Amino acid sequence: MCELKEKVVFLQGLAQGMEINEDSKEGKLITAMLDVLADMADAVAEISEDLDEVYDYVDELDEDLAEVEEEVFGEDECGCGCDCDCDCDCEEEGDCECDEDDYVEVTCPNCHEVVCFSSDILEADEPIEVVCPVCDAAVFSNDAEYIDLEAEEEEECTCGCEDKE
Repeated sequence: MCELKEKVVFLQGLAQGMEINEDSKEGKLITAMLDVLADMADAVAEISEDLDEVYDYVDELDEDLAEVEEEVFGEDECGCGCDCDCDCDCEEEGDCECDEDDYVEVTCPNCHEVVCFSSDILEADEPIEVVCPVCDAAVFSNDAEYIDLEAEEEEECTCGCEDKE
């Protein structure tokens, strides 16, 4: 910001070198404009200093936050970016082999939409029922045995209902 102040000082020097009469209308205008430019240069310099302080403060906050995150969440042990506590060899987030068993996929018997839910539900003590988000049909209940309706549809009916049609 020194450049801006230097330029204003240079313009003030030019005005003095031109021997502008400060008593004339034009002289008063040019002098007032140079004063305003000087004030603006000072204000910009102050803002620049304040901004530098803010940048330094934000950098300190970022470092402190990184320390807090490390303390609260710990380091990612496998280095893959996933939230697991494994020692897998994956290199990038999304390639983690340990995430594959975290969810169960079930096809809704009503609308045939694939519904995913956490595998923790399989081991829950209290009864939990998973419903399809599309049609609200029950797709799994941990207190009842899941029946694969697609497999049943493939089997031929032996009740004789086809004969009645």
